[in-house]
Amino acid sequence: MRCCHPNDGKPGNRPGPRRSYTFALAIGLPALLRGQDQADYRFHNYQEGGGRIRVQTHSAFFEYTPASAVTLYGEAVYDAISGASPTGAPPPKGSKQVPLKALEDEREAGSLSAGIRWLGNQTTTPQLSYSVERDYESFGAALTHAIDLNQKNTTLSFGAAYTYDEIFPEFWNGDKEFKNSADFLIGLSQLLGPKTIFSANITYGASHGYMNDPYKGFRFSDYPLESVIFPEKRPDFREKQIGYLSLTHFFTPLNSSAELTYRIYHDSYEIVSHTVGLSWYQKLGKHVLVAPMFRFMDQSAADFYAVQLRGDPTVSPDDPFAPHFPIPKYYSADYRLSALQTFTYGVNVSVTIKEHVTLDLGYTRYEMVGTDHQTSASAYPKASIFSAGLRALF
Repeated sequence: MRCCHPNDGKPGNRPGPRRSYTFALAIGLPALLRGQDQADYRFHNYQEGGGRIRVQTHSAFFEYTPASAVTLYGEAVYDAISGASPTGAPPPKGSKQVPLKALEDEREAGSLSAGIRWLGNQTTTPQLSYSVERDYESFGAALTHAIDLNQKNTTLSFGAAYTYDEIFPEFWNGDKEFKNSADFLIGLSQLLGPKTIFSANITYGASHGYMNDPYKGFRFSDYPLESVIFPEKRPDFREKQIGYLSLTHFFTPLNSSAELTYRIYHDSYEIVSHTVGLSWYQKLGKHVLVAPMFRFMDQSAADFYAVQLRGDPTVSPDDPFAPHFPIPKYYSADYRLSALQTFTYGVNVSVTIKEHVTLDLGYTRYEMVGTDHQTSASAYPKASIFSAGLRALF
């Protein structure tokens, strides 16, 4: 079973898939956390309403510089998943509630990378990652390279990553399946002034292999038993293109900074999404940092998404006495492939409780709503996410 975290862009069996560690440490670390040895522990509690999915996540991160030209990064994650998720079937007659299926799983994951600085202005970062669940195992490798130019006011980044996944679709009693994914990134970070920084990157990715969600089914309305669903069928190849922009500015009179972000996503499923986000970082005195945030995403539907279709896959095309409706090559009723919008908002508070020791507490609200006027509103989750963390600098 694939772990869930909202809105991270890849299909899983709940509001979002297991986290991808590709590029996560190599180029994704917040700049404010770099440059000093540290250890970091985080706890997240993700809870959907209506007795749906709950995920409790424990993660530990370290950064260590054994030599002036080498910095090591490592992260370990443990997820405990329980609750229920939509099966993919529409609500039964007389009901507005989509059917749910109980799920329970655990996930262990980790990554290790090393930033190697050379020639004074270049950093190469190889990374290895691994994730395992009861019915899913993933191996990953990534390599990024950053070049500082213009007296370190400009940074160019290049990256490539590859993941190999093994899937054991227990729900449909299928054989072991495989998936390969490759991603390529080019990025720019530019200091526009002493208080403003601009960043942009473009990612291209391609995946091939088993793309179905083994926990999601599909209802054909001409099959006589309404409770029966069939395995969904997605294309075995998927391309994606992602563009990302961010602008961060420090406001001296307020002792605060703001970050504005925009992300555009397109893939070969013909899904197009636009995401805008705004974060504010407000310093209160010497020891407290308050950071409210808001993010909005609008997504179009996959070209093979449908709530249900006419037809009966068990009817032989050679049967002259049975009605025939053409069964499309691909079909899925996974609500995450529908036209939808998400709203994410919350606040994080960081308190320096002792020199070099910081406590973080946060709350985030995540809400998903459909916009196709066909998918049942009960398919879309609303979740509360509580987080706590402790970071020590050395």
